[in-house]
Amino acid sequence: ISMLQAINSFSFRQYPFPASPHKPTSTMVADAIVSEPGTAAAGSPLEAIGHFIYKVEHMPQAVGLIWLLSSAVYTTYATNTFLEYKGPTSERSKSTVGIPTHKWKAITRPTLLTLCRFGGSLLLGLVAHTDFRIWERITETLRAAPSFWFPAACLFTANFSNAISLHRIGISLTYTSKCAIPLITVILALCLDGPKALPHGLALASLLPIAVGIGAASWHAPTFEPLGFAAAMLSATAQSALNVSSKRAMLKTGIRGASTQRVMVAVGLFIASVVTAIEMWGANQHKDKTPTNEEPSNQQGEPIGMYLMAITAYHIEYVLSFMFVKLVTPVTFGACDAIRRLSIILSGRVMFGGKPLMPINIAGIGLALLGALGYSVATSSTSN
Repeated sequence: ISMLQAINSFSFRQYPFPASPHKPTSTMVADAIVSEPGTAAAGSPLEAIGHFIYKVEHMPQAVGLIWLLSSAVYTTYATNTFLEYKGPTSERSKSTVGIPTHKWKAITRPTLLTLCRFGGSLLLGLVAHTDFRIWERITETLRAAPSFWFPAACLFTANFSNAISLHRIGISLTYTSKCAIPLITVILALCLDGPKALPHGLALASLLPIAVGIGAASWHAPTFEPLGFAAAMLSATAQSALNVSSKRAMLKTGIRGASTQRVMVAVGLFIASVVTAIEMWGANQHKDKTPTNEEPSNQQGEPIGMYLMAITAYHIEYVLSFMFVKLVTPVTFGACDAIRRLSIILSGRVMFGGKPLMPINIAGIGLALLGALGYSVATSSTSN
């Protein structure tokens, strides 16, 4: 809980201090924590948390490493456990108190995961703080929501499509397909800003191995499926649009870190609720036409811990992502994201196994990851 409070404390407007362009966020957070009357005494745990935030905020290596490890291990395990849950495997797990999901069994697992992620992340963003200014955070979220509607729509599309892809074609092919993000970003830049926005020739050349690698990774892959692959590419497209639009919205509103995540998941939760309502309505219409006497197969409910893991893993990963993106250049962020995807693929194979890949699939995964890394290096050298 203390870690979540520390992570969520990255906000300019959560504490009663004036914004200063010359003073880092974490310094103001620490000052507010230790100087506000009745909040904390010198040497208290809250003061230690404030200084911890100050140190971490200025250590991109630490933030990037924690982001990579949380994504590769915690989020990968929590997400795939949720998506592939088939019911209790022992008598002991059957007796555990769980969430009675049979009451809304018409909702697909990807939709349920997205709904829980956004709802839980919003709740953590509002409540898990060292103060009780929940209403102030609610009003701040509502004020900023109009500026973040497009990034939030991209965030929902990226998460929802990614969940569908993981559910249908597995970890390896899903995250290999996401290596297309640099390629899609270049196409978006060309459409929005014209040829002047294109990178130089070496960076453009590095996009070729990305395309070839994705094709090789998908070639007769054991888990390939057109719908799942299309969902992965849609997720990559939405992620590219999110990277561009969220940066612009953050610069426009001045909101950073956990506040950005809170605003976007609030709008994303509304979109997810609409999608859930449509799914339930469609399932009820189908049920009315084809009545059945089948009893729910999972009346004992699903483990609460599985839901808590899915929510906290998502919240921590994305808050760290927004912290990291403001500490480094977009190129560095892209290079680290390529390494993160490779880590997710490898850890997913270790934790969940899977059907053996053909040599051409393995070569395609490596080629796509090298292409993504080469693009980042090429653009970085040009900037320098």
